[in-house]
Amino acid sequence: MTNDDRSSPALTAEECRDESSLQRFVEERISVNAWPIHARGLRKLILRKGIDLVEARLFTMSLSDMEDMMRRLYRRSLRVERILGIDNAFHTSLHNFEVLLRLLLLEWPCGHSLPEDVRRAPLKVYRSMESITAVTLNVIRELVENGVHPSIIARDMLAALGHDFGHSGGTDRVDRHGVPAPLTHEEAAEKHVAKIGVELGFPPALILESMAGIRATTFYSRPGRKRVQAANDFERRLALADVMGCVLPPDLWLTHVGVPVLLEKIPTWKRRLTRISGDIERVKGELQRMPAADVRRKEKEEEYKELLAEDGRIIRDIEEWFRSERGFFLFIEAHKLDPVSGARELWGDILKDKIALMEEVLERKDLLEPLAARGFPFLEEYAASLANTLSLREWLKREDVDPLLREILSPFLRRDAGEVV
Repeated sequence: MTNDDRSSPALTAEECRDESSLQRFVEERISVNAWPIHARGLRKLILRKGIDLVEARLFTMSLSDMEDMMRRLYRRSLRVERILGIDNAFHTSLHNFEVLLRLLLLEWPCGHSLPEDVRRAPLKVYRSMESITAVTLNVIRELVENGVHPSIIARDMLAALGHDFGHSGGTDRVDRHGVPAPLTHEEAAEKHVAKIGVELGFPPALILESMAGIRATTFYSRPGRKRVQAANDFERRLALADVMGCVLPPDLWLTHVGVPVLLEKIPTWKRRLTRISGDIERVKGELQRMPAADVRRKEKEEEYKELLAEDGRIIRDIEEWFRSERGFFLFIEAHKLDPVSGARELWGDILKDKIALMEEVLERKDLLEPLAARGFPFLEEYAASLANTLSLREWLKREDVDPLLREILSPFLRRDAGEVV
């Protein structure tokens, strides 16, 4: 590609040695989220081969190679969790496979009838790598038979299975002691996942697409970092698949997604609750004493806004938690479904049911207010007890469950219990 030819589908290895040309090609032809390139192995591959978009679209993998890839990523993910001392309630290695299943459904071609077993695949909880791998391979087989090219599936696999690789849990990628996670989304992905793409012979452009997708799943709240937004259809599909754990039946969503995510956040909130009010008052006082013309004032005002925003994100009791979950569902329903083709048809009704369920729970002030009055300690106790229990129905039969809590959670069992396989 010459400096004036921005429509070319390829950049030669020699042209890739010019950093400005490389950046322009990656940002304009792949995604703004594919830049910068941190992975050394990927950079070496690019400088040796160049970048070819046509090569990426023609890339193919057999079903057996895809299965090997899934198992390799799973093993490495478990190893990273052990090395980093990660013990998450929700962001486990199997969570990445659940996201892959949802993403694959969003790849289903328009005009083709969706088999019922494929539609229902993401509506279950899979307790083992073996059970979810078998289902995922069946969905992939169906996609290929319906005309989806293996290069699309390979890209989706690398991105989805790597998107929370080495996730620290908690909030804003700090552990329960407030120590920043060793690796951010993209750093973890490029260090480990891009390397696997290189090892498996993925074209550089396909790896870059996957890395851009991973960055698009990063939540906006990243202090000191530029806000990340999905830049194309693939990134929007992956970002939606990442947050659609709510497609599970109500009882499974509660025990497998909602409460485990809450449990991961509890330690960070608990630590910050002892400090956040003091931090806000300190910065507020500094602003009041600071002259309007002080060059440091803008930076201090931003610090104050960030502290207020952080304080607003801390959930202090169980009623706040239910209200927060309803708000999250409303946000997804209003802003995330329609930009992704087919998403509303797939999951719109399920999401509306979840919103209605949350509203029903919130209407029970007679039950919620006494529980909310018990504050953060009760919220912590609730999360620790309920997260990842195998059966909500059996858990509610326990004698140590508060009668008010038992009644407030009973609507989650109105329908048939979700399936765990």
